[in-house]
Amino acid sequence: MSIKDSLIALAVVLLWGVNFFFIRLGLTEMTPMVLGMLRFMLVVFPAILLIRKPDVPWRWLMLYGLVISFGQFSLMFTAIAVGMPTGLTALVLQAQAFFTVLMAALIWREPVKPNHWLALVVAAVGLAMIGIGQHSGNVPLFGLVLVLAAALSWACGNLVVKRIGRVNPLALVVWGNAVASCLLLCVRFCKVVCTMWRAN
Repeated sequence: MSIKDSLIALAVVLLWGVNFFFIRLGLTEMTPMVLGMLRFMLVVFPAILLIRKPDVPWRWLMLYGLVISFGQFSLMFTAIAVGMPTGLTALVLQAQAFFTVLMAALIWREPVKPNHWLALVVAAVGLAMIGIGQHSGNVPLFGLVLVLAAALSWACGNLVVKRIGRVNPLALVVWGNAVASCLLLCVRFCKVVCTMWRAN
């Protein structure tokens, strides 16, 4: 790996970690669904006006937006809002790798070699030890379940991406996030309507 590649990988890790700090900050001012809606709208506009829709059937584009964007982030934001520590959230979310491997093996019969199983077990034990050591007794069970559900949603998104095949990744993200924005807007609208109905 070149120095350039190493620096890019380091930047990704840094941005990933800092991202959770700003999620927590945002959730002190707004609800998870509103934060998610704003997040995806800022990704979509004005990019969607400049980037053509990827050559992907609408059903797959909608499924991508549903699981890898709407599902993953609405669940993760809600988990943090109910008290899940941000550092542990970032860690537990990596369970998506386990879910992806297992689902690919079950659905598509992709081979999982003994050394793969060993690596998964070692990684799972490592994640569990870090989580227990850092946040013993301070983890809300509901928040943990939500993060695991978010990881599962991300894993489903990985399988959708593989099923879609080779496509412009930027176009996929922009148009997939447009679907997520619409879903989050609908959820927000329904919540407002329900609140008004109860008030009356």
